[in-house]
Amino acid sequence: MWGRAARNKIALIDTNTNVVLQSAHPSPLSANRGFFGSKPFSKTNEALIAMGEEPINWQLPEKVTQTP
Repeated sequence: MWGRAARNKIALIDTNTNVVLQSAHPSPLSANRGFFGSKPFSKTNEALIAMGEEPINWQLPEKVTQTP
């Protein structure tokens, strides 16, 4: 849940059966207030591994250049 608007929805989620990660929104206006360093992607993978699931490969593919 990134940002206040998302965190305001926490009551709609069963936190006993769902992993919920929270931080500031990654927008340029608020990223310095908690998003940077919150490690949402590695924490997601840690939660998946703890549940016996495969982690996500978050690496973006190399940029493909197109010939004209």
